[in-house]
Amino acid sequence: MLKLVLSEFQKLKRRRFVVLSMCIAFLFPAPIMYIAIRQELSFHVLFRLVFIFGEVLFLPCVLGILSTMIFLPEKENDVLKNILTIPVTKAKIFVSKCITLMILSIIYCLAELSISIVASCLAGEGMQVTSFLWFSILSGIFMFAASLPVIVFAAAFGNDNVISNIVSFIYGVAGFAVIFLSMGYGGEALLKTKIAALPVVTVFKWYLGYFPLEAQSQNDYLPYAMSTAGILFYMVVFSLIMLSIGTIIYRKKEV
Repeated sequence: MLKLVLSEFQKLKRRRFVVLSMCIAFLFPAPIMYIAIRQELSFHVLFRLVFIFGEVLFLPCVLGILSTMIFLPEKENDVLKNILTIPVTKAKIFVSKCITLMILSIIYCLAELSISIVASCLAGEGMQVTSFLWFSILSGIFMFAASLPVIVFAAAFGNDNVISNIVSFIYGVAGFAVIFLSMGYGGEALLKTKIAALPVVTVFKWYLGYFPLEAQSQNDYLPYAMSTAGILFYMVVFSLIMLSIGTIIYRKKEV
């Protein structure tokens, strides 16, 4: 499995668009640096904005784009047919690609954290890096799991990157819209509905339990917060279901 993951990264190294896609991690934090310095925002507020816009909105889109770049060449260049000449199953190939995407997701979140720390230092705000570092690693894993529907779709319809990218964009915007509305006046009512069971919304609920909000908002949102143990159980079950579906689809895919 490790060799398969390393081979995926070797193939991605030859694609410059992968680097450009990962650079989206700096797209939102960069202007926030200016705002943080001018308004002397606390690091918690700065990181919350980066998390909501950079990870909740952009990361599913980035993973969708990367998924098409990983799965599409197999169809175009008969890569999968050549790989299957060696003793390796389609299930292992699919899982190795998912592990690659999970690692890229973690790198993306750590990149966002790094530029947030730079912005905070320039604004003269201190922070405890350890807790945010651990959160960013877990956030990368959880956002990968939350984006598995997009990844499975790309694996199933990898011969059309346009459709896959559109689906990932819609998925990211829909999750962001729900979270953005829930942060408005009386928006916590959305967290009572079945929409709150969506994977991306679940990651946001975990954020609410990980980092406390301002005093005036804490009492409204705290009842809907999710513990790390709770989201870990949720994401493990959700990931197993999605990976099983993805493996079945990938096995039936024509070579």
